[in-house]
Amino acid sequence: MNKQFLFEVLGLAEKRCSVEFSRKILRLRKERERILNNVWKKEPLPEELSTCQKDIILRDIDFDTVIYHAAKYLGKTDYAGLLYDIGGSAINYGEFKRGSEILHVALKNAGQKNKEFFANILQKLGNIEFYTNNFQAAQKHFSRSLKLFTQIDNKAGIVSIKNVIGALLVEEGKYYEGEIHFIQARKMAEEVNAPEMIAKANMNLGIIYNMRGLYEGAINCYQKALDANLGQDPELLSNIYLNFAITYKFTQSYDTSAEYLDKALDLICKTNNRYQKGLVYLIKAEVSCLKGELTASTALVTSAFAIFNESGDRLSTAEAYKILGMINRHSKNYDVSLSYFENSRRIYEKITNPINLAETLVEMVKLYADTGEKSLAKKTVNLAIRNFQKIGADTKVEHIKSYFGDFI
Repeated sequence: MNKQFLFEVLGLAEKRCSVEFSRKILRLRKERERILNNVWKKEPLPEELSTCQKDIILRDIDFDTVIYHAAKYLGKTDYAGLLYDIGGSAINYGEFKRGSEILHVALKNAGQKNKEFFANILQKLGNIEFYTNNFQAAQKHFSRSLKLFTQIDNKAGIVSIKNVIGALLVEEGKYYEGEIHFIQARKMAEEVNAPEMIAKANMNLGIIYNMRGLYEGAINCYQKALDANLGQDPELLSNIYLNFAITYKFTQSYDTSAEYLDKALDLICKTNNRYQKGLVYLIKAEVSCLKGELTASTALVTSAFAIFNESGDRLSTAEAYKILGMINRHSKNYDVSLSYFENSRRIYEKITNPINLAETLVEMVKLYADTGEKSLAKKTVNLAIRNFQKIGADTKVEHIKSYFGDFI
C-alpha cells in the first residue's frame, strides 16, 4: 500500500472524526509496531519476511484500524461519506481492489434514500471496473447509476455517466456508439452550462479522432477541452495534456509531446494521482524509445509496468509490453522483442481492443521486416489493416499501406 495514500486516508478520517481520533490511531500504531517488531526480532518466523513485506503488513493493519475505529465514531451517513471519500482516494492511487471493497461497504451504509449519493458510489465502482478492464461489470454499475440520476433529473449526473459509458464503449471496440454518447454528453453539458463535462466530452471526442488518425481534429477537440476546463480541475487538465502528448507522438512531434508530458507530470505531482503517473511514464517511455533513448525508455516503461501490474490494468500492461518489444527490436534483441509483442497481442485479443491490437501488430510487422520474414510480415500487416478498418481509421490504413507497400 502506498504510504501517501495511507496518510491521506488518516487525514480524511480526522476531518470527520476529530483530531483526537487521529491521535488515538497513531498511539495504537506506535504500540502495535513496537510489539510486532520485538516479536520479529526474537522469534524465528515459519516463513521468512522481507523488510518490504513487513512494511506492507504494518500499512494494511493501519488501514483496517482506521476503517474499523471510524465506524465507532460516526453515524451511518457520515461513515458512508468517509468511505466514499476514501474510495475516491484509492482510485487516484491505483488501489483499485481496496477501493472496490470500501465503496461496496459505503453502499451498504448509504441506504437508497439519497439517490444522488447512491448513484455517485455506483459511478465510482464502475470507474474501478473500467480501469481494471472488467467492462461488463462496469456497464452494470454505470447503468444503475444512470437510472438513479434520471429518476431525480440530475442533469450533471446524467452527462457524467453518458461520458463514461461512451469511454466504456470505445474500450470495448464500439467506437461509433461511443462517439454518439460523447456528442450527446457534450450537447447536454452545453445546455446546462457544465464546463467540466463539456471539457470531458470534447477530450473524449478528441481521443476518437486520434484513434482514427485525424490528428488535427483531435488537437482542436483537446483545445476546446482546455478552454472549457480553464484549469479548474487539475486531474482533468493533466488528462488533457496527456492526450495532447499522445497525438503529438503520432505526428512525430516528439519535443512537443514531451513538453505536454512534463506539464501533466507537474500537475500529477501535486494531485498524487498514481494511476495518471503510470500513464505519463508509459507515454514518455514510448517517446523516448522513438527518439532512440533506449535506456531512459526502459526505466520509464518498467516503472509504468509496476504500477499497472499492481493495479490490475491489463490494457496498460499490454501497452507496456508493446513498448518493451519496441525497445528490444531497436536493440536487435529480436527473440526477446517478439516475446513482448506476443504478450501484448494476446492481452489485446482477449480483451478485444482493435485499435491497440492494430498498433502492436504494426510494430510486429517492423520486426518481421527487420528479420526478413516477409510471409509473416504480409500476414500481420493485413491483420493490422483489418483491425484499423473496424474503427473507421481510414487515414491510418492509407499510411500503413504506403509504409508497408512491399508486404501488401
